[in-house]
Amino acid sequence: MGKALHAELQKARRRHDLLICLAVPVVVYLWAGAAVPTGADELANAYSALFYGVPIINTILMPLAMAILASRLWDVEVKGCTPKLLYTLQSRRSLFAGKALLGTGEVLLMVTLEMAVSILLGRVQGYTEAFPAEPLVYTGICTLAVDVMLFFSELLLMLIFDNPLPALCVGIVGALIGLFSAFMPPLVSYFVPWGYFVPLSCYEVSYWDKATHTVTYGLRPYSWGLLAFTVVLAAALFAAAWRMMRDKEV
Repeated sequence: MGKALHAELQKARRRHDLLICLAVPVVVYLWAGAAVPTGADELANAYSALFYGVPIINTILMPLAMAILASRLWDVEVKGCTPKLLYTLQSRRSLFAGKALLGTGEVLLMVTLEMAVSILLGRVQGYTEAFPAEPLVYTGICTLAVDVMLFFSELLLMLIFDNPLPALCVGIVGALIGLFSAFMPPLVSYFVPWGYFVPLSCYEVSYWDKATHTVTYGLRPYSWGLLAFTVVLAAALFAAAWRMMRDKEV
């Protein structure tokens, strides 16, 4: 297992995967930071607004980011026509375990950096609202669960088609559908896994003043049921990807 992971890390260095893991948090920082709170009321509600907006940003960015990570993880073997050679050097279980561990680790790094960006924004922009530690942890767990689920769905597509294009197309279309579902009734969003970031969000708009254009956000109950379903779906996609690699003819 250790040798398989080490081999995947060496490949990742040449693919510059770290740049992708860093790019997403940077985009989130620039995107979320563009809406700088100005008045005292906005600063007192800034963390709530941030954690309301970040899931929407994730709905746009993460499906494509997961498609890129998954496609690059297997694309080098497809381009080099090396699966048959790899299977003679290491077991399929070892190869899949190395790729699954590396991919999950990259996703974890990306989510950790994104949560750190949320903290950094509060420091840089001088948020006066009390830091919401529990919602931050919950948001991080939900983001990680959805990202891992999307990652293994894209890896499964790569194993099926041996071509990055279907995975990338599904990522792009999924981002668009997920964004559309974010503004539909909650029941609709439950059928769109690419957009699970939004129904799993712990903040909602509780009041909007039309005259002053002031928005007040409030906490809503955590969606433990949907989070559990997301984890189960991620496990099912993980098992399907492993089965596909195990039974794949080369």
